[in-house]
Amino acid sequence: MNVLEVKDLTTGYGKTTVVRGVSLSVGPGMVIGIIGPNGAGKTTLIRSILGYVRPWSGRVMYRGVDITGLPAHKISKLGIGYVPERGGILRSLTVWENVELALRTSEHGEDRLSEVTKIFRIIDERRNQLARTLSGGEQRMLSIATAILTAKDLMILDEPSAGLAPLMRRKLAEALRDIRERFGMSLVIAEQDPTLVLELADTVYVIEMGSIVRSGKPQEVVKVDVLREHYLGM
Repeated sequence: MNVLEVKDLTTGYGKTTVVRGVSLSVGPGMVIGIIGPNGAGKTTLIRSILGYVRPWSGRVMYRGVDITGLPAHKISKLGIGYVPERGGILRSLTVWENVELALRTSEHGEDRLSEVTKIFRIIDERRNQLARTLSGGEQRMLSIATAILTAKDLMILDEPSAGLAPLMRRKLAEALRDIRERFGMSLVIAEQDPTLVLELADTVYVIEMGSIVRSGKPQEVVKVDVLREHYLGM
């Protein structure tokens, strides 16, 4: 059984269609990449899967259960972790207070905490530091760490590498590999910059103007002509 199935999903805002008939599937322990230029519909697709935007048509299935149209807080309680492009933590709290908050809402966070602190050393090293004083990359890492503690078997990340320096991007890639290997977590990663996705994903979906225009293994979508067409406008 797939962890996540999206079938012919269409949605938007007001009278504007943003996502058009998108279908994708995520198997257990798989990493799925969604790449496309700014404004292609990546974030709206993610938000419709997670209940922040109501789908107009189509279905979203999580572990065989239809979750289409459920409110975001109910979908979160099912065990789908979410790392938004911005936010995901309470900046007025310390690093450890953010972790404690995640543990309170998780059935298995305590069991994972030791492994999570090995991946994200910031938890111990910056334990008493206010989250708002962390660098942007460090805040992103904290957001991912708390999402792992609350997720059951699926985590969805929206533009996790956006704005990160090259060194922090390498650390992010290493962390995501560790998450998959240690916890068997399925990951959905949406990115405008395809570098991270092409490095980590088993299957890549290319989205443009709200529709999937190509999908396949990374080596199948990495062709120069495809990247030029969808990212450089050539």
